[in-house]
Amino acid sequence: MAEARETRPVSWIRAALKEFETFPEDAQFILLRALTIAADGGKADVAKPIQGFGSGVFEIALAFRGDAFRVIYAIQVAEEICGDTRISEEVQAGHQDAQTRDRRSEGPLEEIEGGTPMKTDKLQLVRGSGNVFRDLGRENADVEQLKALLASEIIKVLDRDELTVRAAHARSGFAAADFSRIRNAELDRFTADRLVSILNRLGSRVEVKIRVRPEPVQGEARV
Repeated sequence: MAEARETRPVSWIRAALKEFETFPEDAQFILLRALTIAADGGKADVAKPIQGFGSGVFEIALAFRGDAFRVIYAIQVAEEICGDTRISEEVQAGHQDAQTRDRRSEGPLEEIEGGTPMKTDKLQLVRGSGNVFRDLGRENADVEQLKALLASEIIKVLDRDELTVRAAHARSGFAAADFSRIRNAELDRFTADRLVSILNRLGSRVEVKIRVRPEPVQGEARV
């Protein structure tokens, strides 16, 4: 099994994850890509800071087929124990759908003041592995992860060089609409090699390292 590079883990509030899985599958993929971009240190255009919750709290708002869906995520520094105590960055996600999007005080996230990490003592969390597509059992999880990571790098180049989508078109020859889709985590039309080509045309070099290991036998622990 070939694996894409992992990101910071995306941890879910269990109740929110259960509701998230009721979203239309295509909408889920866009939201998962935007979360992967966030976990990689980027920000898709569908993600906006939430006012009044301190720094590091964002809302991914997605209009989809006449309905609206959203995921709220917080970037935090959390203490985890893995053999010894270490500090690691996490993305923690909750959500509200169209029916509850105006009832923020009832949402799963507790208020964050001054950038302080969210309180989790009363929240049941599902810890992520570093590949949110694999965590949710999606097919081709590593390909989806790779595409989201390539999109994240493209967004970082656009932000770093302050390129509009039209300026990116002028530099690369790829359509401005392609860059708009990438910025909004809409990657269905893109293959991984097309995303690599876009990065190359923007002046970045992509190095791919492949790690292959066998899929664990059912009932066998994966290490």
